[in-house]
Amino acid sequence: MDRLGAVYDAKPRRIDYVFLGRGPSGAKVIRSGTGLDSAVDGVHVSDHYASFTDIDVSASFERGKVGGLREGRSKIEPLPILSYDTDIGFGYGAKLFLFDLLDSKESIDIVLFNSTEGERWYRGVFSYPDIEYREGTVYPFSVDFTFDYDKWLQNNSYGIGNGSHFSDRESYTRMPVEVSLTFSRGMTREFVGQIVVKYKSIKNYGFDSASILKSLPPSLNSATARYASLGANIRYDTRNSFINPASGTSLQAESEYAPHGILGNISFLRMAVWTQYYYALFYPPTVLALRAGLQQVAGNDLPVQVLTSLGGNNTLRGLSQDRFLDKAMALVNAELRFPIVWRVGGVVGLDAGKVWHNLLEADLRNWAVNPVAGLRLYMDNFVVRTDFGFGHDGTGFYFNFGQVF
Repeated sequence: MDRLGAVYDAKPRRIDYVFLGRGPSGAKVIRSGTGLDSAVDGVHVSDHYASFTDIDVSASFERGKVGGLREGRSKIEPLPILSYDTDIGFGYGAKLFLFDLLDSKESIDIVLFNSTEGERWYRGVFSYPDIEYREGTVYPFSVDFTFDYDKWLQNNSYGIGNGSHFSDRESYTRMPVEVSLTFSRGMTREFVGQIVVKYKSIKNYGFDSASILKSLPPSLNSATARYASLGANIRYDTRNSFINPASGTSLQAESEYAPHGILGNISFLRMAVWTQYYYALFYPPTVLALRAGLQQVAGNDLPVQVLTSLGGNNTLRGLSQDRFLDKAMALVNAELRFPIVWRVGGVVGLDAGKVWHNLLEADLRNWAVNPVAGLRLYMDNFVVRTDFGFGHDGTGFYFNFGQVF
């Protein structure tokens, strides 16, 4: 019997568990493991190891829900789209978000969208586990697969650099296709490492006979630029949510290298640093959100398809998409986000930015500074966003998903 007992005990078995239900509201599992699992002076505390779980319940003591997504997230959340955007005109389509259908905390995000002025946007993202679910936790591995096709029949070009003029605008068709795999690891609650493998093709065509961009070197400006790249990112992140943060800080360093090869006809190195800060000022929860970043692309004979850009709904609202292009840029965004009624919130803020040929030329003179205002609809799994931006070229109105940052 002693020998049989020894054989039985040689195989570890999990017999103790910690269960967490739907409450308390806002509770999040940080990590689980075993303790008291080593001998002291040859003696074990027990014939069982201890089982422990760290649970963050700080959100349970906040007055109201500040940031994050709604508790009890819907597993299937569709949204019909009917919109207007300064850059793309009237739009129509649908968004579908699927969460945890396989009971593995995975998510699938699908967008199908067309517009009257020629945007054709088809996007799909598969995440395992879901990016919001893993925020602020320790995890050994995650993967995000993204497919993005975003054809613009009437994309605008204004020239290169800060000296480009709105009156020099010309239109052409831009058709980017991107496929990427992002592998991440939550090394601690605060530090995340990422490896990004990407293939992207951007075709420019449909130019007028008098087009300046068509005659501007290199020749890929009016052809198809394609590349396969490898990127590495490191992020320090204390935000309480990835999708809708209300507190915390994010500091991220990014690098991406694309070599000439079978899959690519251009070569470049891109480096960027970004910082984001969130603070709940008072109740009802009004959040101060700040973002600042620098980006530089290095390479020879780079076409416009891979230059850094400012303008549009994700950078400088109030300026047209890709209003300013060059090899380097700086961007600053500031927003106050406040509740209005039910799931609807409001935003007021400022966007500021400038481009240069090199960050060594960076200065504080003549930045574009645009006031912005907008509305947010907070769904169970994502944020619907509409914004007005007021720039020197006119007023822009934008519709999209997710906070700008």
